[in-house]
Amino acid sequence: MIIIIGAEKGGVGKSQVAFNLAAYIATQQKVSDGKKKRPARVMLVDTDTQRTSSKWGALRDANSPLPFRVMEKIANPAPEIVQLAEDYDAVVVDVGARDYAGLADLARIADLWIAPTRVGQGDLMSSLEMATALNTVHSKHKRGHIPLCFLVNAVPGAWNSTEGQDAIEALEGALPTGKVLKSTIRDRRVWRDAHKLGRHIFEMPPATREKAEDEFLTAIAEAFEAYPQS
Repeated sequence: MIIIIGAEKGGVGKSQVAFNLAAYIATQQKVSDGKKKRPARVMLVDTDTQRTSSKWGALRDANSPLPFRVMEKIANPAPEIVQLAEDYDAVVVDVGARDYAGLADLARIADLWIAPTRVGQGDLMSSLEMATALNTVHSKHKRGHIPLCFLVNAVPGAWNSTEGQDAIEALEGALPTGKVLKSTIRDRRVWRDAHKLGRHIFEMPPATREKAEDEFLTAIAEAFEAYPQS
């Protein structure tokens, strides 16, 4: 399974989603191996020149290895990702670029594409531009349609803020392709604290991670329900 976490604009939280999704699959998903179940084997591929996912993992205690592997592949990553998918149960790919040819190459091989966006007008316009560019690639996807969904991320934390819902409605009314998740992830300090320590959200103290974890898992579940895997 190849899961792309991609957006053309930086600062929307794609590395946060990619890193924590890799951790979720590796620590909480089991796959069949003969008559037994085993933990999923996961590779996180960082294709972004900023290397945020790679640097995140390097921050953690050397005596506490990640539950998944991380590799960097900046140039022409699609062929190697396809090969990796033969050896790993899940390949999570952290993508960020305005190189639409490169994005299109990855879109063709994706089993699921999650595109994070923030609520700002510039972020929403960037999402629209990416969707418009990918709209021409559907016929080249292995199933005839890119499994693309947009996730509104880092929503301002005020309990009565409508910015998350406003962003969802704006995207739903404008996107030429893709689905918009109803679930959102709020901007919470625990995400920043986890990053500083090189940790994934599931390693943080339960009292501080509970709301963030629930939002994250709800959004991921909705994405998989939007595009069920065979």
